[in-house]
Amino acid sequence: MLETIEHKAQLGIVGGGLSGMFAAITAARLGIKVCLMQDRPMVGGNASSEIRMWIRGAGYSYPEYRESGLLEELTLLQSRYNPSMTYQNWDGILLGMVQAEKNIDLILNCACYDAKVEKGRIVSVKGWQLTTYTYHEIKAEYFSDCSGDSVLAPLSGARFVKGREAKSEYGERFAQEKADSKTMGMSCMIQARECDRPVRYTPPPFAAKLTEEQFRSRIDEKYGWHCGNFWWLELGGDGDSVGDTERVRDRLVPIAYGVWDYIKNSGKYDADNWELAFIGFLPGKRESNRYVGDYVLTQNDIDLCRAFDDEIAYGGWPVDDHDPRGFDFDGPPNWVHSKPHPYPIPYRTLYSVNIENLFFAGRNISCSHLACSSSRVMGTCALVGQAVGAAAFIAVTRKLTPRGVLGHIAELKQLLRDVDCFLINTPRRLSKAALNGQYNLSAEQTALITSGIERTVEGQKAGVAIDCGNALELKFAHTEFVKRIRIVLDSDLARTFLSEDDYCFDTRLYPMRNHLHLDEKEMIMPPRLMKRGKIEYLSGGEWKTAAEIEDNSKRLLTVPLNRMADGIRVVPLSVWDGDKAGILSLDITEIDY
Repeated sequence: MLETIEHKAQLGIVGGGLSGMFAAITAARLGIKVCLMQDRPMVGGNASSEIRMWIRGAGYSYPEYRESGLLEELTLLQSRYNPSMTYQNWDGILLGMVQAEKNIDLILNCACYDAKVEKGRIVSVKGWQLTTYTYHEIKAEYFSDCSGDSVLAPLSGARFVKGREAKSEYGERFAQEKADSKTMGMSCMIQARECDRPVRYTPPPFAAKLTEEQFRSRIDEKYGWHCGNFWWLELGGDGDSVGDTERVRDRLVPIAYGVWDYIKNSGKYDADNWELAFIGFLPGKRESNRYVGDYVLTQNDIDLCRAFDDEIAYGGWPVDDHDPRGFDFDGPPNWVHSKPHPYPIPYRTLYSVNIENLFFAGRNISCSHLACSSSRVMGTCALVGQAVGAAAFIAVTRKLTPRGVLGHIAELKQLLRDVDCFLINTPRRLSKAALNGQYNLSAEQTALITSGIERTVEGQKAGVAIDCGNALELKFAHTEFVKRIRIVLDSDLARTFLSEDDYCFDTRLYPMRNHLHLDEKEMIMPPRLMKRGKIEYLSGGEWKTAAEIEDNSKRLLTVPLNRMADGIRVVPLSVWDGDKAGILSLDITEIDY
């Protein structure tokens, strides 16, 4: 009899890509016991070294809307501890974020295969761990499917859809006339390395023999072959995007070797000094099964940037639809239908319409095919994951169903703002102590630091610059009990300090590299981000130390105090470059995070 290991949690999560990671970390930091089941030996999903897809999001087209929260924390960790942006270190940084949380029980190499449902609720899920030959069972109050493929949908009976809707379904202007079951396909990525000498390449016998016609519309001649990451190596959207994965991989890998053969040996590209460094054997997926929630996000919502009372995240990637035939299609591999302004995503797209304790996050949220072509990218999935983690915290503490959290949507939105997730139409609400207190600033500067925006966006500035060695002080109108001091530092989300002349200009926004050039520059830290400093509180007329900050790489700092105080202040002692620290907010908070 094979062993079954039982895990008990308040939130069980299936899938350890960015959405599952960030749902788990957010809930865990808020005090929720989480069990995270991941079917791979590492976390990160499409962003991990197994697939190596670049993280994308609203910041690609709108740099000032680049995602904050845990994604900015991850980005700064990458810049600090992996400036060369190697995947060997990247995988460790991803795993380290999860393992640092004592409230997360992480199960790797474990594939979910069963779910027990009673009276419309998931009671437990089971997985098989291939390294230990053991079964694992998670028993939890709530579950979140962050698997991308919606693995819990057929196992639990949760409603889900697949494919492309007809125009008559939602009235989307770029929808087709008839519905079908086709999706965007999956890709096996390629990575190349530049050498200081010519490198020969002889393709293996199984490599596909490709022609010039197959490359038409696929390589951007403006930037060259070595700027793209071969995302167009895509197949499988015209079949079963789950059931056909192995068969599709068996076709993609020979094509990938054939593509490199053509790059190296056709004579059309400057690739003499380049060698093949990586080919992915795990296909990265764009779309498969999508859950049905209380609301279905559509292209109309994206085009109109529709405001939702229950906004909990935002997207900003174009409506970017891929032909289901992928590499088998001789036309353009994708169509960018529109490049919308960043748009809100409602909470009602994140929980099941018929399984009362099931959340979901990632590319499988409740949306139409065309909306999915925008919301599927990992930067957006990361925000959605944090929203699920925060919503699960409210559900657990208030004993609510995911749908019941709607009655506390204002609380959820402010909780997300507290953990540094930006919302388009919801500024952060500062504490009364901060609003009624006195800053050592001018009236104009005080208005900036109490705006609740906490980033420069749409021409509206935020925060103040403080000379290193000076202090930003907040003295309260009355003595206050301070549970935690909350500080948001300026990490220059738009990355204006980085050059646009990099080989791939969007590396400025998301520090991940594909092809490795000889003269690659190392990623640097934001100059005005405080590196060293002191956090102090005022008591009995004397400023006392709450915390000393060394080697800081975070934008959001929360410092526990748990005592009465007459004021708080932050004293930046040094920044990563220069002599002024950017500070976007100084406040107190009740949130343990």
